[in-house]
Amino acid sequence: MSSDTTVQDKPLENDAQPSPTQTEKSKRPCSFAPTPREIYKFLSQYVISQDLAKKKLSVAVYNHYQRIDYMRKIPSFGVELNKSNVMLIGPSGSGKTLLAQTLARCLHVPFAIADATSLTEAGYMGEDVEHVLVRLYQSADEDPEKTEKGIIYIDEI
Repeated sequence: MSSDTTVQDKPLENDAQPSPTQTEKSKRPCSFAPTPREIYKFLSQYVISQDLAKKKLSVAVYNHYQRIDYMRKIPSFGVELNKSNVMLIGPSGSGKTLLAQTLARCLHVPFAIADATSLTEAGYMGEDVEHVLVRLYQSADEDPEKTEKGIIYIDEI
């Protein structure tokens, strides 16, 4: 092999990692939540570039599920962990929606998109916020438990 090997000849960092064992999977914050590395690897199969966004989103999602699991397992002693939301900012065509859709596929959770410019209060012309929740519920095959774990993506803020 020559000293000027190409990038394709070198193993990728993620490829060098062994697949998670059953013991590692049982340490996950929720039974359905993959590790940040697994989320990043899944996103990278579908989203070109945007490495920083994929890394930050992977960690944010993992932490989100960690918080949910913590709140479910630990009795409340008046301590509340802050909830965090994610805002993806970028020009049209940069992959924000694709990242969110792919993330939902990775997590096996329902997904609904709402256009913020059409959202209004109940009783006015436009789309009611409740309708967005109904779409998520329908996307979850009308299963309330799945709906609770779903992703609502609000576009065009």
